Amino acid sequence: MASAKVALVAGARGIVGSNLVEALLSRGDWSVIGIARTAGSGSSGGYRHLAVDLLDAGQCRDAADACRDVTHLFYAARAGRADPADEAHVNVAMLRNVLEGTLSRATGLMHVSLVHGTKWYGSHLGRYRTPAREDDPRLPQVNFYYDQHDYIVQRQQGHAWRWSTVRPHIVCGISVGYPFNFITSLAAYGSLCRALGKPFDFPGTDACFNSVSQATDAGLLADALIWTAEDPRCDDQDFNIINGDYFRWCNVWPLLAAFFDVPAGGPTGTPIATAMPDADATWSALVRRHALQDLPLGALANWPFLDFLFRAGWDDMSSTVKSRQAGFHAALDTEAVFLGYLRRLRDQRFIP
Repeated sequence: MASAKVALVAGARGIVGSNLVEALLSRGDWSVIGIARTAGSGSSGGYRHLAVDLLDAGQCRDAADACRDVTHLFYAARAGRADPADEAHVNVAMLRNVLEGTLSRATGLMHVSLVHGTKWYGSHLGRYRTPAREDDPRLPQVNFYYDQHDYIVQRQQGHAWRWSTVRPHIVCGISVGYPFNFITSLAAYGSLCRALGKPFDFPGTDACFNSVSQATDAGLLADALIWTAEDPRCDDQDFNIINGDYFRWCNVWPLLAAFFDVPAGGPTGTPIATAMPDADATWSALVRRHALQDLPLGALANWPFLDFLFRAGWDDMSSTVKSRQAGFHAALDTEAVFLGYLRRLRDQRFIP
C-alpha cells in the first residue's frame, strides 16, 4: 500500500538531503523521491532517485511526471557562485524550476520546506546581532536566501499549501564530494597533521579561536525539517535550528587533537593549503598505507571552506526560543557530535 506522505527531496545527494532521506525512510510512513544533478542508487525500499539538473527547467518539468503523488517538497539544494547577484539569480531559478514543475503535477502538495542558514543574518560578512532572532531585519546586501524567501511567500498566495524555512549553522554529517562539509574536511586535516608529525594547529585567527560558535547535527536538522513539515504551528514560519549549545574552539581544540593523537597547537593564521603544500600526495600515500576508501583528498576536504570558518573573528549565536516554544525540543552536545562523526569516519575507513 502506497504511503499517504510522499516527500520530494531536492539536493538529495548533499549533506542535508541525504540525511533527510534517511530520516524520512526510517519513520516508515513516508515514501521518498530524491532529485540531484548526480545519479543515485535507483529505487529501493520506498526510495526513488532521479538525476535532474535543477537549472534546466525542461528536465524539472519532465521529472515532475514522477512526482504526481508528492505531498511535501523539501528543498535542500544550493549552487555557490562568487558573485552574490549571480548566486541569487541561479538559486532562485533552481527553486522556481523545482516548485513549478512539482505544482504542475502534484495537486496534493501540502508543504514546502526550505533550508537556509545563518547567512540570513550576515554571519559570513562580519559581526552581527547575537543571539540572532528569526525576525531580525534584513541586511542591505544581496542574499539569495532573501530572494528565495520572497519568491516562496509570493508563490504561495491563494494556494492551500504552506511553507517553512530552517536556518542551521555549520551542518555536521558525513557525505563525500559535498563542498561545504566541515566534518570530513576537519577529519582530513587532523589525519594529515598526524601523518606529517605536525601539531594540530588551529589554522585560523586568535579572534576566531576564542569566539563563541555553534553547529547543527545533520540528523537533528532532518528531524527539524520533518517537524516543520508536519506541525501546523510551523506553517509560514522561519526557525533557527542548532544543536542547542554553544562552544569556543579554544575549548574544543584539545579534544580534537586527542582524537588524532597529536599535540594541540594554537592559532597560526596560516591557510591550510600553505601549511600543507603536498597534502594530495600525502593523502594518497595514507590511503594506500592504511587501506582506506579509495578517495582523493578533494572528495573529503575543502581547505578554503575550512579556512573561511576559522577566520570568523566574531560570535555566531542563534536564538532557539522560537523553535522551542513551537514544540521542537531536540538538543545535542556539539563536542560529542564532532567526536562521534570522527569515530564513524574512522570506523568506515575514510580516515586512519
